[in-house]
Amino acid sequence: MEIEQLADACGGLAWISERLFALQGRLAADSPDAPPPDARHNSPRVAPLDARVRVLLARSSRRHGQHAQWWRAALPDSPALKAEDRINPPSSPWADLMDHLEEAAPVEAVNGLHLVAVPELVRVLEHVRRQWSSVSDGNAIRIAGWVLADVAEEQSEAAGAWTLPPLSSQDELATLAEALIDDRREKRWPPLVTLRQ
Repeated sequence: MEIEQLADACGGLAWISERLFALQGRLAADSPDAPPPDARHNSPRVAPLDARVRVLLARSSRRHGQHAQWWRAALPDSPALKAEDRINPPSSPWADLMDHLEEAAPVEAVNGLHLVAVPELVRVLEHVRRQWSSVSDGNAIRIAGWVLADVAEEQSEAAGAWTLPPLSSQDELATLAEALIDDRREKRWPPLVTLRQ
């Protein structure tokens, strides 16, 4: 992978990790007794999160904060590459998804995290680990491995605490998930994507 592609990948992964850190931290800190902000939040899908889910979100938030620091540290140290300028949404579908989750009710946001955002992050990390060279990109490969291990542990623990509803094809979340798949299919993100049929 060329150094600019590595910088873009690390910057995009730092951005994703920072957004997951902020979103999960907010969800964990929200008061379970807080009244819903408007009348549309009167369904079971928008009920407050229980204490166990909030604890898992808090821990996951801290981990994603650490991941963001690791990805920032992995950015190439070259004034020509302007590392800080590389920390951006990796693509518009990622920005749209994270914006949607920020605006969603708590239960919907957690569903979106576990049904769309985290599984897609895993696919991206697995892909870039295969694309990166162990000679020139070893640090980024190690970071991707650590992040994948953290996420796998979180997914395992969350499975016992959270029952995920099926993703409806009519749901806006399904549309956002399709946009992420198109991103990979069209080779827009992550760099050098090759889909296996």
